[in-house]
Parts: sequence; C-alpha cells; structure tokens
Amino acid sequence: MISPLLVSFWLFGSLFGDSDCRIDEDQGIRTMHRIGEQWPLRTVEDPVSDYVQRIGMRLARVVDPAMRQPWNFYVLRNAEPSALAVGGGHFVISDGLIAFLRNESELAAVLAHEIAHQDLGHFCRGLSSAVERIDRGTVVQHYDLDVEMEADRAALRLLSAAGFASGAMASALRCLQQSPSISEPQLQSRILALEVHVETLSEGGDSSSVSFREARRRVEEDLGNSVHRDCR
Repeated sequence: MISPLLVSFWLFGSLFGDSDCRIDEDQGIRTMHRIGEQWPLRTVEDPVSDYVQRIGMRLARVVDPAMRQPWNFYVLRNAEPSALAVGGGHFVISDGLIAFLRNESELAAVLAHEIAHQDLGHFCRGLSSAVERIDRGTVVQHYDLDVEMEADRAALRLLSAAGFASGAMASALRCLQQSPSISEPQLQSRILALEVHVETLSEGGDSSSVSFREARRRVEEDLGNSVHRDCR
C-alpha cells in the first residue's frame, strides 16, 4: 500500500512503493480520488483537459500500442508548476506548468517523463540510499537523481518516436531553472546529461501549435495575476 505522504505535487514527481509492489488501475483510481478531494481538477470535458489528454495519448500509444490499459491525463487547477505520475495510467499536470511552458513539445516532454516513470517500473522500486527526502508541509517527495535521469533518457526516445522535438526535454528543464518556485535538486546535472544524449536523437516535430497556444491562453486567463511567466 502506498502512503498518502508519498504523493508529491512537485515537478516531475512520482510515487514509489516497496520493491515487490504492483500499482494497478484500481489503486491509481483511488489515488486520483484522494487527489480530487484535496485539490480542484479540470473536468474531462474542459478544453484544456481534452488537449492534454490528446497529447498524452499520442505518447502513450508508443509505449502501449495495443492500449492494454486506460491512460488518463488530468489537469490540476493550481498556479504552481507541477506534474505527477500516480500509477495505473493516471497522470496529473498543473495549470501553472501549462502556463509556464513555451510550446507543445515542452508539454509533451513533461508528460513523456511521467509516462517513463511508469513504463520503467519506478513505482515498484525500493528507495535507495541515494534518495533525498524533501518535506513540503504534510507532503513529502523522495528524489533520486539516477531515477530521474533514467526517466529523462526514456522520455527522449518516447518524444522522438511520437514525432516531438526530443530537445524539448532539456529546454523545458532549462526554462524551469528560471522559476523561483522550482527547487528540484540537481536540475543542472539532468540538463547536462540530456545534452549528451540528444545529439543522437531526432529533432523532428512541430515545436508549437495553435492548440497549445489556445490551451495556455485559457489557463492564463483563469490564473490571472498568479501565473508564472519566467520563460517568456
């Protein structure tokens, strides 16, 4: 069973359980119910949610062509830039992160990183001695640089296969370095590691879209003065 204290609404987060755990669809649904009780989510009919779901599905079909499980991408009504994988094909990204990112490929990079956490089985690994515990009030994040770098590398391959610019993974992280609200440790180490790998990967894919700009416009209108614009 996963403790609620491991639910971390922070950038590129994930849940980690015991080494023999298995996060199934029911558990993912229960976690999403818990999230929905504590934080407001956009409805599935919302245009922003619909757009994020379409981008997520484009990536999900690469790792799960037969669609053996549901894939659900939720949008959190919160101004802080954050993203989270909760297992069972459930992922969350905040309004604040959509407003903060610059183009569709960067949005896809965030989702690809979260999908990679699930695809690589990071939920079911025991916590290593390298894990850093980060307390944020009643919320705790466990951060393992090696795990994050592994998800980054997998995200590069996923982005390229789905037709997005693989370089968007590093550019999204560079952008997030500029935000005073982001304090993820060792971001620079991840960026440098990505720049080594990205040279061998395709840079194909449209870096922006009308749909992305419209989704970001809606989010920025909803956030008002609380929107972060550090990368503009």
